[in-house]
Amino acid sequence: MKCKLLVPLNVEICPNCGSRDFSDDWEGITIIIDPESSEIARSLNITKPGRYALKVR
Repeated sequence: MKCKLLVPLNVEICPNCGSRDFSDDWEGITIIIDPESSEIARSLNITKPGRYALKVR
């Protein structure tokens, strides 16, 4: 839950941040393709491409 990256259920370690703490309680989604030119990525502090939850509980 550190980085909000959405990963398949069979993933045990987040490839983005290395966390083992996942949640299935989330809302909204954004897909970041080019984080360097994305204003959304900047505002959410996202530095790697991927699918991210907007809100995680």
